[in-house]
Amino acid sequence: MTENTTNMHPYIAPFWNSVTLEFMIKFAVTYFFVVWIALIIWVAKDIAFRSDSRIFQVICILIMIFFTPLWVFLYLIIRPWKSIYDAYSQEIEENLEILNNIVKEGIETQQAPKDYECPKCHSEVESDFIICPSCKTSLKDTCHECHKIIREWWKVCPYCQTKQKKKDKKSKKKK
Repeated sequence: MTENTTNMHPYIAPFWNSVTLEFMIKFAVTYFFVVWIALIIWVAKDIAFRSDSRIFQVICILIMIFFTPLWVFLYLIIRPWKSIYDAYSQEIEENLEILNNIVKEGIETQQAPKDYECPKCHSEVESDFIICPSCKTSLKDTCHECHKIIREWWKVCPYCQTKQKKKDKKSKKKK
């Protein structure tokens, strides 16, 4: 034994003596191919999460198969930055934000009081008033056909499309 191996542990010395240049080259080549295959598998899985295009997926995998593992940097440049899941999540968040704004606008418009005007005195009345509190003008009437409440000046019922008859002023006074 050489002077360097005499101080080593008895189990390490035989291993160290068997390490030759040929062994190191074989180990380096084997390590290179293991890393290459691992990168091919990683690229195949990664591109499946990042793109729906089968052609693009095949091109990326072929780049890794036919070129050395050093081309992994090219793959890192050309691959999409976001995965399909991330892109869908971002799109859903944007759509939820739009829907949230629509709902907020709808709530604000529902809460805002709708002002109506009396056709006779032009004073402000609410939409559910039957008569004007200022001039006592009848604002709503019932349809002759479907008996739903309608505006008095409407000529046609919007619910059943029946033409409305004008009431006599005498019949209004009797009521």
